[in-house]
Amino acid sequence: MELFEHVEADLILREFFQEVTEYAIFLLDADGLVATWNEGARRIKGYEHDEIIGRHLSVFYPDDGDGTSPEAVLSIAESEGSYEEKGWRVRKDGSHILVHVTVRALNDDAGELKGFTKIVRDVTETYEYRQELERSRDRLERTEQLADIGGWEVDYETGDLQLTDGTKRLADIPPDAELTLDELRDHFHEDDRAIIDEAIEGARTDGEPFDIEMRVITATGRTRWVQVRGEPTGNRTNVRGAVRDISDRKEREERLMVLNRVLRHNLRNNLNIVSGYARELRRDLDGVDIPALGDGDHERLHETLENISETTRGIDAELRTLDKLVDAASRFSAEAMVSKTNRIIENADGLMSTGEKARRFESVVKEGADRRPVRVDDVFTDLKQTYEQKYPEVEIRLEPGEQTVLAGEHSLFLALDELVQNAIVHNDEDCPIVAVSSRRLSGERVAITVEDNGPGIPRTEREILKRGKETPLAHGSGMGLWTVHWFVTQFDGEVSIEDRAEGGSTVEVRLPTPEN
Repeated sequence: MELFEHVEADLILREFFQEVTEYAIFLLDADGLVATWNEGARRIKGYEHDEIIGRHLSVFYPDDGDGTSPEAVLSIAESEGSYEEKGWRVRKDGSHILVHVTVRALNDDAGELKGFTKIVRDVTETYEYRQELERSRDRLERTEQLADIGGWEVDYETGDLQLTDGTKRLADIPPDAELTLDELRDHFHEDDRAIIDEAIEGARTDGEPFDIEMRVITATGRTRWVQVRGEPTGNRTNVRGAVRDISDRKEREERLMVLNRVLRHNLRNNLNIVSGYARELRRDLDGVDIPALGDGDHERLHETLENISETTRGIDAELRTLDKLVDAASRFSAEAMVSKTNRIIENADGLMSTGEKARRFESVVKEGADRRPVRVDDVFTDLKQTYEQKYPEVEIRLEPGEQTVLAGEHSLFLALDELVQNAIVHNDEDCPIVAVSSRRLSGERVAITVEDNGPGIPRTEREILKRGKETPLAHGSGMGLWTVHWFVTQFDGEVSIEDRAEGGSTVEVRLPTPEN
């Protein structure tokens, strides 16, 4: 054939093509019929030489193929000189393979088309390997997402830092971002940097693995508790490990610590006060001759006081009984009894208030952090109505701002309720004033402020919130600020406290907007 005269003239080249096994190299005539067939073509396509010679190129294409048709391939190669693609083809046995194909047009000196050369490389194995690699990466990513974990590795000789997507996600870092060691270290909480530095140095010098808990400041400004595990590799120039988000666990631990402290300390103290006043009152009654009281009345009075000393359950009903009996004591002054009874009632109310606060707090925590747009002014209005009725002597100033935040309406109400109540209860001014307002900040956040003209918030309370944890020697006096802190941070918010120059405090709660 004229098309192959130059190939036939070069036997060495022909033999070379014939013996190539990694590639299918063959010729097509101008109509797309197979004209030659090498060993690589037999191995890849599955056809013997006599089975395929003279058959059309379309025999290699699947019936349901959605790629470029064989006729279009030849047409493009003829007009543009060559055509290259990756696509699925069919072997003789019907199995599908993924191939990389190059087709070139062969023209004579006059420019007339004589045929085509076709080179085919089987890339199925590479494709399947990449597919499995992608599946492995997907499994790793899903595992990291489900478990809130990530991986990391540091080469201290080269300074190379490798972070998995899970680790970047924990620090709110974009997946395509590349960090240096110094940039990563900037995300460590300043109080915890020495902990991780010491752990890594121990791994490098002593070969000791480590397991520590520390805080990180994410790229969006959030504080997260993480568990970091690491170990040296090779000649200890590399340290690698895993990081896991334990913020929920640490929050539960802090919540239990505060609740335990409230139950053990605050409630116990108030119960001691109730019991003490009840005993004093009983001694006073024992020393008074009250003929106006019958034996049955006297026994009932003692029984009531015993009940108060033992438990506060049903305390309201018992105190009403005590008031009726005290009114019957007409032959001596009841001022001391009334005073002590009022103190009992006051402390009992405190006990019930603390218990109710703990119950409300736990109920909201169990509801989770479901977020939705909440109009701040609606919450302000509910608070104003509540406290104007409860404390008519307090001036409640409401400054509408028409702001909307992304939070839980119940949680936001309870947080602001705590701030307003604390500002009122602890205010010793003759004319207490509490001002509540909101304003839009840059960066798609809203600031809600509660200001008062009282004595201010103790420094110890602020320091505990700043550190984000309590200790046996450093804890708050109640649940109020902790309630605010937990409710706000679960919606990616922050709380700050400042003294006012004219007296009192300003508590600012910053929450994201629905656009964030």
